[in-house]
Amino acid sequence: MAQCKLSPHEFIQNAFAPQIAILCSEDADNLCLKNNLRFVELIQPFCRLNNETRIADPAGNTVPIRNLRVVFEDMNRRPPQPTLGKKLLNEVVGTTPWDRPVTKTISASGTRSGLELELQSTTPWFEAWRDTFLHVQYPSDHEFTKHYIACIVVVASTSENPMDQLNRLSQYQHQQQHQTPARFPKWFSPNILKYYLLIHDVTLGDLTKSEQIFEQMCSMYGSNNCHLLQINSRATDQMDVHLPDPWTQFLIQRASIDPSGGSSSEASSGTGTPREDVSCLPSRVTEGDTTDCCEPIHPLSPTLSPPTEEKNGTFDVMPAVEISSDVPVMVNKPTLPTGTTHHGGCLTSSDVDRIRIFVHEFCVRSLIPHVERQIRYLNEVVTNRSRSKSLLSATRRWLGGNKSPGAATNSVIYSPEATELQTRRLGDLCFMFGLYELAYNSFHTAKNDFKSDQAWLYFAGAQEMAALAAFMHNSADYPKRYLESSLQTYLNVCKVYNFAIRSTLLSTEVLKHCGEYGEAAMMFIKLTSEESDLLSALMLEQAAHCFINAKRPLPRKYAFHMTLAGHRFGKAGQRSHSLRAYKQAFQIYATRGWVLAEDHIHFTLGKQAHHLKQLTEGLTAYNSLVDQRTKQAAPSQQSPTQQMTYIREFINTYHQYIQQEWDPASGLPCLPLPLIDSQATSILLGSPQEAPTSPGWTAASHVSLDSGAIANERWFALERDLYLETQGSPSMAFRPNLQLLNKDTPNTQSPMVPVNEPLLVELIMSNPLAVSLMITDVQLVFSFKATSDQEMSGDPSVKHSMFKGFNLPAGAQEKVRLELYPTCTGLILITGVQYKLSLTPDLVAAPPPGSTAVPVVIEGQQAIEVKGPRLNSTSAEKCNVVYASDKRLEITVVPPLARLSVIFSNLPHILSCGELHSADVAITNTGPCAISKLLLAISDPNHIYLSTTEAKLEDKHVLTLKESESAESRVTRRVQPITLPDGVLKPGGTIRGKLWLHAPSLPGAFDVELLFYLETENTTGKGRYRLLRHFTSVYVERSLSLKVSSLISQTLDKSLSNQNSEEAKNTHTANVVVEAVNNSEVDSACGTYTVMGVSSNSKKWAIIPHSTLPDNSYNPGCPTILNSEQVLGYGESCHLCVKCIQQQNPTAKNLVFSRIPFSKNQIPMTSWWRFTLRERIKLLELLADPPPPSPAADHIPPPPTQTQKDAEYILSANSLDMVLTVLWKGERGGHTIWGQHSIYLENLGSSASIPQSPVILTGEEEKPPIRIIPETPPSPIQSPIPPPTQQKHLVKVSADFPQGMEHDFLTNSRLCCLEFVLFLYNCSACQLSAHLNLCPEGISNSNGNSSSHMYSPQASTRLLYVGGTVRKISLVPWGCSKVPVRALVTTPGTYSLGNFTLTALRSHATVSESPVVQACQLQTAVTVRQAVRVDHHHHNT
Repeated sequence: MAQCKLSPHEFIQNAFAPQIAILCSEDADNLCLKNNLRFVELIQPFCRLNNETRIADPAGNTVPIRNLRVVFEDMNRRPPQPTLGKKLLNEVVGTTPWDRPVTKTISASGTRSGLELELQSTTPWFEAWRDTFLHVQYPSDHEFTKHYIACIVVVASTSENPMDQLNRLSQYQHQQQHQTPARFPKWFSPNILKYYLLIHDVTLGDLTKSEQIFEQMCSMYGSNNCHLLQINSRATDQMDVHLPDPWTQFLIQRASIDPSGGSSSEASSGTGTPREDVSCLPSRVTEGDTTDCCEPIHPLSPTLSPPTEEKNGTFDVMPAVEISSDVPVMVNKPTLPTGTTHHGGCLTSSDVDRIRIFVHEFCVRSLIPHVERQIRYLNEVVTNRSRSKSLLSATRRWLGGNKSPGAATNSVIYSPEATELQTRRLGDLCFMFGLYELAYNSFHTAKNDFKSDQAWLYFAGAQEMAALAAFMHNSADYPKRYLESSLQTYLNVCKVYNFAIRSTLLSTEVLKHCGEYGEAAMMFIKLTSEESDLLSALMLEQAAHCFINAKRPLPRKYAFHMTLAGHRFGKAGQRSHSLRAYKQAFQIYATRGWVLAEDHIHFTLGKQAHHLKQLTEGLTAYNSLVDQRTKQAAPSQQSPTQQMTYIREFINTYHQYIQQEWDPASGLPCLPLPLIDSQATSILLGSPQEAPTSPGWTAASHVSLDSGAIANERWFALERDLYLETQGSPSMAFRPNLQLLNKDTPNTQSPMVPVNEPLLVELIMSNPLAVSLMITDVQLVFSFKATSDQEMSGDPSVKHSMFKGFNLPAGAQEKVRLELYPTCTGLILITGVQYKLSLTPDLVAAPPPGSTAVPVVIEGQQAIEVKGPRLNSTSAEKCNVVYASDKRLEITVVPPLARLSVIFSNLPHILSCGELHSADVAITNTGPCAISKLLLAISDPNHIYLSTTEAKLEDKHVLTLKESESAESRVTRRVQPITLPDGVLKPGGTIRGKLWLHAPSLPGAFDVELLFYLETENTTGKGRYRLLRHFTSVYVERSLSLKVSSLISQTLDKSLSNQNSEEAKNTHTANVVVEAVNNSEVDSACGTYTVMGVSSNSKKWAIIPHSTLPDNSYNPGCPTILNSEQVLGYGESCHLCVKCIQQQNPTAKNLVFSRIPFSKNQIPMTSWWRFTLRERIKLLELLADPPPPSPAADHIPPPPTQTQKDAEYILSANSLDMVLTVLWKGERGGHTIWGQHSIYLENLGSSASIPQSPVILTGEEEKPPIRIIPETPPSPIQSPIPPPTQQKHLVKVSADFPQGMEHDFLTNSRLCCLEFVLFLYNCSACQLSAHLNLCPEGISNSNGNSSSHMYSPQASTRLLYVGGTVRKISLVPWGCSKVPVRALVTTPGTYSLGNFTLTALRSHATVSESPVVQACQLQTAVTVRQAVRVDHHHHNT
């Protein structure tokens, strides 16, 4: 429970303070009324003694009494009747103010850090209710704490006969005390203390007369029982005298208890006892309008119909009291003025001191001695009677056994002089005056006696007081079980709830003092019931405070019980307390994801605040109820009907708030519905591409709000290439020029839009509820700052559009596009969007008959705030949540710029692999300014390029391309300049060209990405260029697949261009074998392909047909080989073989282009040859990181060594460097299509295929073992000389020998001499040293084995060489050496001449190099016949 102003000891002492009756005459009260106070009210601030007093116990020991307090009450005061008592308790709770909550850190279990809660440190409304409850409680017969222990008779000295008046009042008191049957008031004992007070008015009365009357009083009643009080030392009520007013706080408390404004609910004294007028009080304490019967229903409440009459009280205060009507009338009290009245105006400080002295004299000289005598008397009576009763009580307990409180419920009636009551009276008297040890003994004895008599009400009271007496005597040791037992007896056996409540109030203070907050909370919870809402609310609230203030705080239990308390406060009509309780409970439930609990609390807060006319707080609660932005993790789980109630209440409250409290000058308030994802806001800059008017033409796609996911990284990479092309060198300051800005783009720079071009803003509105909404009149909220630095909101220089409206169904999303059109330069800052919100007409509640349902329309706005991606680079950014800046809503308006429009005609949607296609392009300047530079960036220049002029090749079989034509193969960037007429493209000017497409060899999607770059004339600085995008995706289907292999021939040939030159370089030739397969799809629109020819481009090689093709002999001037088309159906294939020979190329940059057409039908595509050259383009991937700069880029390398030169010569000798292209045609949809497949061959002997088959892994590859120590030592620095496999074709051999000869072995000679010449050709630019071995090891001349299988039967190798068989020959670069050879044969036959080996080695070879065997075996033989004569015909090969 919350902290109280009083300590537990002070509270218990005040709860059982001695009761003193006041019987005042009319004259005495009139004297006090000069101060706007009655006598009882006059002495209230002085009822507590400030100094310490002492009292003697029966043994004569004195015990100090600290801060003794006595309660002065009008003798004729009566407790209010039950109905009035309930209303008074309701009123005191509703009117008591409270302090602001304080922030407290609660260390909750399960959380790493404590909870910061705003808690009420005190509960003054509960303390006021508690004091009122104890004050209006009626005195009972089973206890004497509420009985009057003394009576003070007050008369005035101004009366005609004060002594007679004292006598009459004393007799009246005696009559009231001893009337039969006994009625109110209750008296402590038959012999009470009577004290007589004479009041003297200093300004009116005669002090001497007053002293004489006082002496008569002392002689008659005793000097200790009389007192003369002088008051009103000031003549009139002087309002200008600022003296303390100690009476106000007591009058406020009593006014809440006594609604008539006096000190009693009936007449304070005299015979007139007017009844309480309860008709002026409401039947229920109200706070605001309570006509609405739709009370919020707690989710834990039972689904029962509410009772017809709600009980708002806490208990039945007392039964109806009948008051005697024969009391003589002595006083008719006038009604005191209400309102803020000054009190004690006629009193001086001396008068106040006299009043204080009067109270002190009464207590010390009269009351305490009287109490001491009563204690001694009662102690003797109890002691004497207890001795005679002990035997009887023991016998009764033995016979009756130990009865539990629930065993019987019969009532026991004791006489006033019964020993048990005398014991209880002794205990009460000792307790009230601080003799707690004696009081405990008395209560304990009485408890046992009452228990044996089964007087359970008396037993419970004695047991309760025994526990309290023990606590007051020693707070560390008290019988806690007594408190629990007495509460159970009050509740379950005696059914007296008022004493159960009092016991709970006292017991919980004791438990709180001992730190047992859990036990205190359980006691509070036991008093909750459905019969009393206010009592249950107060008890539940105090239990919640116990849970949160415990040693181990329980915040969830605190929130749960505070929620229940708020619900019961609402049922009791205490709306302000209900609002407060729900707000405190919500601190725990917030951000926990408990959606239903949050919704209930928010709805109740809004409802109670609305009834209390707190529209701001009510709107905040309803706003949290319908605002789903905080509930993304746990969306609303309410039914559509409940959500409808929520949104309707929100709209109505919002409407009233706008009309009553909102200041229109501050703009429009924010609305929580619909949800607007600020991060999803998109900005489109500039005018869109207009659709062409001519049929068959398509505008460039550019960027639009309807575009799907855009690969911005690819476009940014293309723009970077354009930027580098125009700048000439890389720059670190590159930032993309954005036309469409969204959450995925880098928005660190303010976007720019030219004057007189639109700016389109797209917002996404979503309805998170299950109720449809109507959104109308949507427009942007922005400010415009012109270049003249004049900032205006909604400036007329910026035209804006308004979205008329739409119906947003439940759970739906709607894209809203709003346009701004600036007409002058400046800065536009978009801050939000405003709109009108209402329910759809079909959801409006049914109107009464005769009226129409008009939905309530509210207008508000929502702020649009964007932020960039979270930064995570530096350590500070990693440790904190830091976001990059996002300036997409800060648009800079710049002067007019040029604008580009691009349209295409005949763009394809489907192509075959390798297909060639051309589309017409028209580029127009539609802006107000001229274009000074126009560039185009292409994502895939191997397959896409734009041409504005036609380029044809000469109609030759082999030709050397010009440098400008060969430049197509040396493209190093994706940027292509577009030539402008006269250097500029004026407004309205158009450039026409063709867009060439070559479909890739792999099927699938072929993305055509074009980025146009234009610069406005005479424009510099930021935003000098604009961009235009075009994207289209073409589906590519399968067509042909190729496999190409190059084979080295052993034959030699001269260079093609210098066949008749004596200085022609004799080089070896090669064969290229092509396999083409129709790999198209079965259901393809083009299923048959015709191979129309082949072509190639290389630096030194050209292709020519073999002589075995249909044209018997090759003529270089003949352009075609007729009737050689190869028609391939589905799955069919063909094989082609062409011959490669080297071509003299004087310029290394130029390429040799050759072609072999198979038909006279030439390809109509004039630019097809460009793609064969573009096959050589080797660019990095578009998104690949550029290679780091080489540290030796600026270093001039040393001249190459001879070894490096020789290595280059050897590699050049084996290099093919050829792109072979196969041309084909097909038919799709009645139209002929043309295409080509190109394959690059790098070296002689290599092979390649397209499309390349993907690598399919059948399983996880076995990884080699990890070796710490390598198997072989690391090799030294690698030599630049190529391996031997690339050096075996450096030397070629031919022979000059007789075709045949005849020799007469019989007559002339047995030996025939055969002479021939071997020619050794160096096919490289390297100086070589060759070794010729005519008789290699392993080949025997004596057997018939031959290495040649060209002749059948096999040629003989029985040759006897004359001269050296091993010869060393030096070969100059590209040179030829003759080696004459003589051999002898002994018999006729066929003899092979190619049975030799040849090795070659560089002349400048190192010691580590070894000679390489050359692949140069001759397939030649000579036939020697037996002849009569010798024929000398020769043949060269």
